[in-house]
Amino acid sequence: MAMRLLSQALFGELPLLGLILAGRRLRARRPGGMALALGVALLLAVYVEAYHREPRDLQVRRHTADLTRGRPATGRVRIVHLSDLQTDRVGAYEERALRQALQERPDLIVMTGDFVQPRLEDTRARAGADLRALLRRLDFDAPLGAFAVQGDVDRDWPELLAGTRVRCLTSEIATVDLPGGRRLSLVGLTLQQSRGAAPSAIRALVERAPAADLRVVIGHRPDFVVALGGLLHVDLALAGHTHGGQVVIPGLGPPVTHSSLPRRYASGLNSYEGIPLHVSTGIGMERRNAPQIRFLCPPEVAVLDLTY
Repeated sequence: MAMRLLSQALFGELPLLGLILAGRRLRARRPGGMALALGVALLLAVYVEAYHREPRDLQVRRHTADLTRGRPATGRVRIVHLSDLQTDRVGAYEERALRQALQERPDLIVMTGDFVQPRLEDTRARAGADLRALLRRLDFDAPLGAFAVQGDVDRDWPELLAGTRVRCLTSEIATVDLPGGRRLSLVGLTLQQSRGAAPSAIRALVERAPAADLRVVIGHRPDFVVALGGLLHVDLALAGHTHGGQVVIPGLGPPVTHSSLPRRYASGLNSYEGIPLHVSTGIGMERRNAPQIRFLCPPEVAVLDLTY
């Protein structure tokens, strides 16, 4: 609520007050009137960008990673990573995001939670039903499968995705065969595990995956990598939750990430103590009492082309 009130003051009362003061100074031919007017214009431009344009400015971001670890390459796999759809009503934008994911012709689709979040009224049941219908209509899947883990707002888990081709992973491992004779073990964490809870249980789960497999660990929050970094062989970790901060300040980065990791891990593909970690900026936005804005942090469909 505090952030919403601050945003209202910044883009509502403050520009109005600035216009009044600028008008008075300009009429009285006092200095500073034009500077105030320009400041108000800048605030209004930021408002239009953050509230009305950027939240729907869906980007396709591409990353490549070499997972051979010095061995001869035996194949390539494309993963499309989606996170934080976070919608209160499923509509054209959500369909565009899912269609874009399919158009990238992924071998594997990974969804790291936070699918439906009501805003001002309880639309959870309707939005969930519409999301399932959309996934079925699009035949949303990939040759190696589509997989998902639970996010913070996914109370009706795993029923949320029942009847679709998306497989829900909850503290379990899915194994798929890759070209070239390798296998990929996809380790899906629970919500609590993704928060970094019970690190020994996280490590025990990952160790169940054969060391010869490509080990890909997925969780909603990225904090789980702390339990793995420098300790276990993990080829790739995928997470969401941060939304990239939703607001990025030039020269500073995102002021708020809701993660214990340093801000540089809030988005993109980075290395955490030897583990390639991709954190998605997400498709949707935080709702409820938070301001529905994005600034210098557009939503994304992430494409990861991996060599193994």
